Amino acid sequence: MKNKTLGMAALLLILSPFALAQETEWKTLNEEVLSLIRQGNSDRAVMAAKKALQIAEQTEGPDHPDVATSLNNLALLYKAQGN
Repeated sequence: MKNKTLGMAALLLILSPFALAQETEWKTLNEEVLSLIRQGNSDRAVMAAKKALQIAEQTEGPDHPDVATSLNNLALLYKAQGN
């Protein structure tokens, strides 16, 4: 049992930088979405929002608040475009 616990702890230490990088990428993409909206480039904003949604779904799972935020951002972009 102790070896299993140590193995899980080692796995978490290995995966933590990956998860942090994904979270950072998600946040960066959301900032890019806002910047692109301010610039009036809604098509590129939609592409960035879709990528942010994909990252949130893959890293956090479908029920995570980051997924809800990403879906909301994408919905607002589509609404602004009349889609």
